[in-house]
Amino acid sequence: MYHIKDDQRSIRSAEMIYAGLAKLMGEKPFDSISVTELVEAAQVGRATFYRNFDHIEDILRLRCDQVFDGLVTYLIEYRLTFDIESRPPLLKPLLRYFEHRSEIIELLMHANRLDMVTAAFHRVFAPFRARSAAWLDIDEEYLDYSLTIRIGVVTTILVHWIETGKKQPPDELADKLGDMIGKMMRRNQLL
Repeated sequence: MYHIKDDQRSIRSAEMIYAGLAKLMGEKPFDSISVTELVEAAQVGRATFYRNFDHIEDILRLRCDQVFDGLVTYLIEYRLTFDIESRPPLLKPLLRYFEHRSEIIELLMHANRLDMVTAAFHRVFAPFRARSAAWLDIDEEYLDYSLTIRIGVVTTILVHWIETGKKQPPDELADKLGDMIGKMMRRNQLL
């Protein structure tokens, strides 16, 4: 767990620790990084680390949560900017958002912790759960399956796009994938 107080000192310490971890992860496998190496790279004391984090992976969890909190804000702004009333699009704004904020996804891939991405998506979608049943025209009983499918598809697309160097522009990729998925659905070939 992370325990970041809402003061500038704690926030700055957490940022320094994250920067130190990101640097070390560029040099060696995540599982071989020790707290001693981390505090040295971050230039903070061991007590500062343990005041803010229980485990090294909590640093990644904090940054993941921060980035996904920003995603929620971005999705809301996107919806308002484009005056979208119902069935808001997901893939296009998501790819736009992560085009310049993919570092945490890359680090989580490197650490083999994409489960944090999945958990973050579930947390992000939780407040919209009730509306999702109406948007998607799905019985409440099957809503969790629908959300799990969408999260799985979006996570896989996002990871593949990042792994391949984000070669396609976000809007183009979202449009092409939307067309492909639509064709598969019409032909009943998605599953």
